[in-house]
Amino acid sequence: MILPFPISPKHQQGSALTIAIFVIVVMALLAVGLLQMIDDGSRNASWEVLGTRADLAANSALERSLAELFPLNVGTDDCAAVTTDISYAGAGLEGCSAIVECSPLGEGDGEVAELGQRVFDLLATGICGSGEVQVERKIAIQARG
Repeated sequence: MILPFPISPKHQQGSALTIAIFVIVVMALLAVGLLQMIDDGSRNASWEVLGTRADLAANSALERSLAELFPLNVGTDDCAAVTTDISYAGAGLEGCSAIVECSPLGEGDGEVAELGQRVFDLLATGICGSGEVQVERKIAIQARG
């Protein structure tokens, strides 16, 4: 049997090696891509956790500020009673802090004068994390009493 073109071992040298190197390079690129996706997913999850903690820190600071602004059985309606810088040390909010800004609405405001009560603007900023990874959440409310 005569073949139309001769296939000798001399002509086949190195083709398997070239294919093997190509396959190894493609698999390595796929592995790098998958590792990058996993790393991004874990980073996003940690940002989400810090964001939730910062939101809870701001909420907690507002609750505390309302309790200080309107204490039970005492007629204190003054922003001076509100703690402005709060640091948390307990489990869950460890490493978080909050800053509260309190300002009374002016008497010249027509809507406030109609209410016949004092109205306060409260802005709480919850901060969690440190260094490069730090998340901040702000919550604003109005309270009257």
